[in-house]
Parts: sequence; structure tokens; C-alpha cells
Amino acid sequence: MNLSLPMATRQLDLGFVRHGARTAFDRRLFSWPFVLTRTFAFDPVRPELRSVIVQTSSGAMHGDDHLRQRLALGPGATVHLTTQGAASVHRAHPGATTHESVELALADAAWLEYLPQPRILFPGAALQQSVEIDLAAGATLFYADAFTLHDPSGSGRLFREAGSELRLRRDGELLLYERFEIAGLPRHFSRHSAFGTLLVLAPRDADQLSAWSLELNARLAAIDGLYAAASLLPGAAGIGLRLLAGELRQLRAGTDLAVAALRRWLLAAA
Repeated sequence: MNLSLPMATRQLDLGFVRHGARTAFDRRLFSWPFVLTRTFAFDPVRPELRSVIVQTSSGAMHGDDHLRQRLALGPGATVHLTTQGAASVHRAHPGATTHESVELALADAAWLEYLPQPRILFPGAALQQSVEIDLAAGATLFYADAFTLHDPSGSGRLFREAGSELRLRRDGELLLYERFEIAGLPRHFSRHSAFGTLLVLAPRDADQLSAWSLELNARLAAIDGLYAAASLLPGAAGIGLRLLAGELRQLRAGTDLAVAALRRWLLAAA
């Protein structure tokens, strides 16, 4: 598992272990701006699934922030993580950049739904993300990332830059490396304001994953204002989705549909 950041440098560092029929914290460290309470059991079908709602004191990200977080799940641990709401990324002064680093480590038979709310990029925002994922061959991961644009003046001003670097390893072997850098948006994207990614890593064979991708594409095509596509990840490690929408509500509808469908297919239960 990738533990590249020293513990003292993380503002959020959570560990989970399986105890019999339930999952519990074995490490719960957090500092400003993160706030954390207890876990919740919301799913009657899966009582072992613990839900975690990560909150922030500021509710926003600023130009000089560098937020680092790690989640580590032991064998069989089952966690759903979300956030209190969409996080605003405010204007960064020239030469300043908002940084966000995420590390996810999953042991065998662990199940993590990492589904934070989208980022809201304000005019002049500069956001750089770094994501390191290391999971065992028998682990399952739902990973979502999305951002939307907002100009309070309504004049169409854009963020300054947005970048992301993601490394995905299974049993230490690099399966996926992805990097993008955006400085402004091309004119043909002017009718779209919400952009998202959903990765679902699951120990299933390629034929089954391909069939699910085709079914997802058919279902997503029925959502007005949404352009989305699902396909196999490298090495048939899972399914990757890209989503583009005119409004955030359409992107959320597409993400919710995909997550719900894949849960049903993976668990054979609603």
C-alpha cells in the first residue's frame, strides 16, 4: 500500500477494520479544516456498510490551501464516504495554487465508495489534485470526481487552471496513469458547466464488465442534457465513466444512476 505522505502532514487520516459483522475505525485523525463525527449504518441490506460524512469548517478551498487525506481499509472493511456538500474553490492570487492530495489503500475483500460532492470552481480558481490508489486484487472501489463552474456575476468568467494526476495500482502494479491540465475551456464547451469521472474497480471478468458498460451507456443516454460514456478500464480492472452536462443536477443524475446500477449488479441486491 502506498503510504508516501508522513502521517503528520495529513489533515485527514482514517483507517477502518472489520470486526465480525461490522466495520469500525481503527484510526481517526483529523485537523483543520476537516471535521468528523461517528459512522452511520444507513443500508438495511448491508449492515456491515458504514457511512462516513466528512465535513469542513471552512466549507471552501482557498488559494494557499494544501489539503491531504488518506483512507486505508483493512481486509473485508466496507465503507461509504461522502462530504457535506459541494466545495467551493475560490480565486487564487497570482503564483498561488490550491492543492488537494488523496491516498486510498484497500486490502483484500475491502469495499470503498469514495463519493465526495463536486468542486465548484469560481473565477480565477487554480486547483491541482493528486490521487494515489492502491488496492488488492479482491477489493472493490467506487471513485468519483467532478467539478462545475460558477461565476456569481453571470458574465462567464472562468477558473484559471485545473489539473489532476491519478495513479491506480493493483497489488502494487500500475494499471492506470492519467493526467490532465485545463487552462480555460474551448468555445465548443461553452454550453456545459459540469464535468465528472466515475471509476468502479471490481473483481469481475471482462465479458461481464463489457456487458455492464453497454447497459450503462443505454441508460445514461436517456438523461436529457447529459453526455456520458462508459468503457472498460485497462486490464479489465473495472469500468470508467466520463460525464459532461449542461448543469450539475444532470451530472449528479448520471452519476447516481451509474452507482445504483453497479451496486445492484455487483451485489445482486438493491
